[in-house]
Amino acid sequence: MANDNPTEVSENNDQPTPEVEEINKKEETEDVNKEEVDAKKEVDVDEVARPASPDPYYPPIIFLPEVVVNSGEEGEKEIFKRRAKLYRYAHECSPPEWKERGTGDVKILQKEANQSARIIMRREKTLKVCANHSILPWMDMKPNCGSQKAWVWKTQADYADEEPKQETMAIRFGNIENAKKFFDAFEEMRNYVLKMEAKKIREEVGEEASVEKVDKEKETEEKDLVEDIDAGGDKFQALKERMANMAVGDEE
Repeated sequence: MANDNPTEVSENNDQPTPEVEEINKKEETEDVNKEEVDAKKEVDVDEVARPASPDPYYPPIIFLPEVVVNSGEEGEKEIFKRRAKLYRYAHECSPPEWKERGTGDVKILQKEANQSARIIMRREKTLKVCANHSILPWMDMKPNCGSQKAWVWKTQADYADEEPKQETMAIRFGNIENAKKFFDAFEEMRNYVLKMEAKKIREEVGEEASVEKVDKEKETEEKDLVEDIDAGGDKFQALKERMANMAVGDEE
């Protein structure tokens, strides 16, 4: 019997049969299995190519010796260390003015070997020396006008530029407490140097006095010896003359 509805015929003809569906599922299953096998092969290849525990060490081509860099502060005791900003009074300018010299850690160091103390400061990052001079008994540190966080002092020989230069310096701290600690440490080391120099002078004077005393005692002993010899000589001469006189009398 003829079908009067062509649409139904078309739809029925497009529907897959059970055999076709089974074939399609079988092909899809084979594709999935093939992908899994390929992935497993790739993993096996990676495991063979790369070791289980890779060693990142690569031996150097050139061996460089280890270089020990000394700080120049060996044998010194650190009394004070704080971050600050340093200035120098540029007399060479017209008119003279304060110029910033660097920002970094300023240190006060004590060296007991030669009984001395010094101020040293290095710039941040570059570590270039911007202050390096001894603390001497005559040095006087004064507060900067209008600020309790800054101090001013003079030195006759600053070695920041390797060659000694007479400098007028100023230093400013972040707070009043650090500025006070810096002043106290400076005064402590100034008094220490003064005390050590006075001790050296007393020892030198004592040695000279002891040498003079020894020389004087030696001179006195030599003088007494000479007097004794002279006195003994007179007695011997008198005895000799007496014996001669006695001999003359016997002959008569």
